[in-house]
Amino acid sequence: MNDYIDLAALVKVMATGLLGGAGLVALYALGLASLSAAAGGTRTGRRRLFGWLLAGTCFLIVVMGVGLGLYALIV
Repeated sequence: MNDYIDLAALVKVMATGLLGGAGLVALYALGLASLSAAAGGTRTGRRRLFGWLLAGTCFLIVVMGVGLGLYALIV
C-alpha cells in the first residue's frame, strides 16, 4: 500500500509487543491472584489445589516468555 511503511510488519511488531508486554504482566497478575486465593484459609482442598496449579502454570508461562525474550535479544 505504501512504499515507505510495511503495514504487515508493523502489525506483527505491535501484536508481539502487546502480547509480550501487557500479556505477560496480566498473566503474572492472574498468577498472583490465584496464589492468594489458594493460600486463603476458607478454601476446600480441591479449590486450593486448583489455585496452586493455576498459579504455577501462570508463573511457568511468564518465566518461559521472559526466557524467550532474553534468548531473542542475545542470539
